[in-house]
Amino acid sequence: MGSDSELVRLEQYIERLLDGYAKLKKEKQSIEQRLVDLQAENDKYKQELDSLDSERGVMRDRVTTLIGQIEKWETEIDEDAGGDGSAGGDEEDEESEEDPEDGEPPVKKKSKAGKSAKAQKNLFSG
Repeated sequence: MGSDSELVRLEQYIERLLDGYAKLKKEKQSIEQRLVDLQAENDKYKQELDSLDSERGVMRDRVTTLIGQIEKWETEIDEDAGGDGSAGGDEEDEESEEDPEDGEPPVKKKSKAGKSAKAQKNLFSG
């Protein structure tokens, strides 16, 4: 009878080991599936990041081009304004006149800020 009780204990011990092994195997499969899911998610985020980087590069190039065009345009306006006076001098004076307020006479502005404002107005209106 003593050997029967030890055999029963051994069977219980082996059952616990097998149950533990089954749980660990199931947990391993779950972890492996989670790893696959995370790798797929990581790949998706990498593609999205690459797309955003590419889009950012395109936007940077477009902004750089626009800035170059604006600078070129400002240079042309400055050259026209500084030239013979027929290309833009009179128009600038008309644009920079302010409406008189409270009976004050009109004031003409001749500043670089006025040229920039006119340049911006022309840039966005045409």
